[in-house]
Amino acid sequence: MTVQVFAQRPTAQPTRQPAASFLTALTGGDPSWDAWRDPSVPENVEHPPEVVRLLAFLDTEVDPDAVDREGEIPPFVIARLRDLGAFRLAAGEDLGGLGLTPYALFRTVEAVASRSVAIGFLLAVHNGIGVATSLLPTLPHGALRDLIRRRTREGMISGFADTEPAGQGNQWPRTTATPTPDGSAYVLNGDKLFISNGPVADLLGVTVTVRDEDGPCVGLAVVDTRTPGFEVRAGLECLGVRGLPNGWLRLNGVTIPRDHVVTVAHGDPRRTPERTSALLTARLLIQGAPALALARNCLRWSREFTARRRVDGIGLGEYDLIQRTLAANAADVRAMDAVVRWSLGAPAPGERWFERMLARNFCTEAATRVVDRTVSLLGGEGLETDRSKRRRGAPPVPLERAYRDIRVLRTAGGVDDLIDVQAAQALLAHLADTEPAGGFRDGAVPGVLPATENFFPRNARHLHDLHEDLARFAAACHDIGTRAAKGRPSGSQQYPLLLIGRIARELLGTAAALATAEQDGHQRLTDVHCTAARFRLRDLWAQLDAPDQPDHAGIARAVLSRDRHLDGLLGL
Repeated sequence: MTVQVFAQRPTAQPTRQPAASFLTALTGGDPSWDAWRDPSVPENVEHPPEVVRLLAFLDTEVDPDAVDREGEIPPFVIARLRDLGAFRLAAGEDLGGLGLTPYALFRTVEAVASRSVAIGFLLAVHNGIGVATSLLPTLPHGALRDLIRRRTREGMISGFADTEPAGQGNQWPRTTATPTPDGSAYVLNGDKLFISNGPVADLLGVTVTVRDEDGPCVGLAVVDTRTPGFEVRAGLECLGVRGLPNGWLRLNGVTIPRDHVVTVAHGDPRRTPERTSALLTARLLIQGAPALALARNCLRWSREFTARRRVDGIGLGEYDLIQRTLAANAADVRAMDAVVRWSLGAPAPGERWFERMLARNFCTEAATRVVDRTVSLLGGEGLETDRSKRRRGAPPVPLERAYRDIRVLRTAGGVDDLIDVQAAQALLAHLADTEPAGGFRDGAVPGVLPATENFFPRNARHLHDLHEDLARFAAACHDIGTRAAKGRPSGSQQYPLLLIGRIARELLGTAAALATAEQDGHQRLTDVHCTAARFRLRDLWAQLDAPDQPDHAGIARAVLSRDRHLDGLLGL
């Protein structure tokens, strides 16, 4: 029979308080500062010997420039990654793995991505959303669980195939699973597009619409890619992260055992609490870890470039604009690190889910700023490719690759704007579920400011501004929630939701940076980040509070209708 996963109540556990959450700050106006002082994970994680060997292999035997140039991770590299246990980083010791915690796994993926984003992405997809990570923990004992465990021990590569030519995340996948006449198996038909790891995967999770006798439902099918009818129609090449195995897949009459399809009673297996939590962590692994790796690399390149350049006999680092660039890069890297540690520091996987939802865009957006500043800085020596610099003997820096890679990271797994909207929608839904009678409070009273004697005066002011913004944020959510409840078209609310999502992640970054400053004494870095965040927040609040807006909709309709007058004005 089809494997069903039911949401079950946990067995009795010793009573403990849930980890402090940023949702408390956003809805109550108080950032629970005592909890923020203890991010629950160490700043630095020492890599185990297996990871040290993995990194040594990448440093000595892999040419990341060639991977980017040729658009392929060589087969011998993938084979060696298997031998080194790179596809068992998150698996338990009973499966031959390291059983890394989410935070230790993040640091490992970050270290790999600092060498090659494509290889880091490959490992993050498998260890983040592969069937062994996202599906195995919820499976009951049986043939499917045994299969995944056995293939994990063997070092299989996995991934998750959801996106289709019609788009990502549709309620009903167009790929179908139809039972065989005797009911013992399902026959899968359909196409999947932009599937990371798809061309090299051994087992794939595939979303399907199950056409069963009781009516259609959404299911997750586990497909062995050696099964007849499975085909990689084409390898896809993205603007960045070149070399990542990514493909257009076709399932043409792929027959799998009936119990290789997982469903949930009256629901969607893609959206169970367990899978949602795993997906949010996976986003941080897949996009956040490479983003932080790129930002750290750019900070190193910026420092090295500045140290060796002089203008009119004066060291480049003595100029005001250069100092501001270096300080901003360092502050953004530090803030990203603080947000990641807080987001992955909760004891239970389902906690701090909202932080993980915000952290993905926080990291990719901050890394984009760092990369862009570094492009401008190194432009003083010429905007060249790595190959061009090598030819003329200049220190080679793969800045072009970083520029392309960070843009893809902002889009992979969900366009960044949409992720911000989804974060706001999730927050409003949470408020509607938790407030009395499903209502929204029209504001929150700011909590009592903590002692600030350990803060620089400027950071004490940033903390005061943060408390005021938290109260203001609750009022803004009340306003938007009230408008939504009155039945206004959802499309008209997208931009306010976008702004709410962006404000929330700026507040998260500010809180994490301030807590880190008090903990480790990096007050100047915190001041730089919080000052820049304050300017961004002023702009976001101004847009949210604007009484009216330009006629974007009318112009868009004119563009789409090929309005002759407008086309003439635009030269189209």
